[in-house]
Amino acid sequence: MIGLDRPLRPSWIYETLKMVEIGEKPSTYNEPFEEIAKELVGKEGKRKVRTVIFRSFIYSLQKQRTSIQPNIFLDWSKDKSLEKLKPLFFWKILMDYKVARFIIKKIDICVDSSKSLSVALLSKKLVQEYGDRDVVKRSLRSFLATLDHFGFLSQIDKKNYNVSDKASLSNEQVRDFLILYAKVFLRSKVIDIKNIDPVFFFFFQPVDLKIVAKEYNSIYWEYIRGANRNQLILRNHV
Repeated sequence: MIGLDRPLRPSWIYETLKMVEIGEKPSTYNEPFEEIAKELVGKEGKRKVRTVIFRSFIYSLQKQRTSIQPNIFLDWSKDKSLEKLKPLFFWKILMDYKVARFIIKKIDICVDSSKSLSVALLSKKLVQEYGDRDVVKRSLRSFLATLDHFGFLSQIDKKNYNVSDKASLSNEQVRDFLILYAKVFLRSKVIDIKNIDPVFFFFFQPVDLKIVAKEYNSIYWEYIRGANRNQLILRNHV
């Protein structure tokens, strides 16, 4: 699934998750969502954004689409603020879209010393990998706009962005990332913290995963350490 069809704002995701109720039909929220995405003009644009949000934060976390089922993001949205959840929303998008992870890897090599990023150069790298297709260029535009909305980039003009300063993460956010990474991305109870793709932390200040692993050891996971091992095994209640 290459297409990241539309740019996303973290506030749209957050307000959607706080709005929906377990057991309701997803179609119940078609019209209410239009009030959330007020920045968008036109029903079709709002419908496509709603589809992207439901696909990542509802449908991908349950087996059927007839009614909304409990999931980790619905739980988090009950007692965590938008600011705390923003990195987790971003990480879920990266987990869902290989093209998004590819773009970040190319941003790393395309950005210059002044933190300026050329859209033309980035587009060339993407076309080399995925081909000169409209869906590829649309995915790039959508993801760059999403990074802007999340605060990781700032747009200078149509052809250039600036990369923002690295964001800080709390140990709690890193803990939740590790849980999400295991359950959603790896679909496993076991994480080798030495082999997590650094693309997930590109826009963040350096994180010492061993410190977080120790802090939550015997609470959320068992931390297995050895000469060549740094593994977490999630506890059954997680």
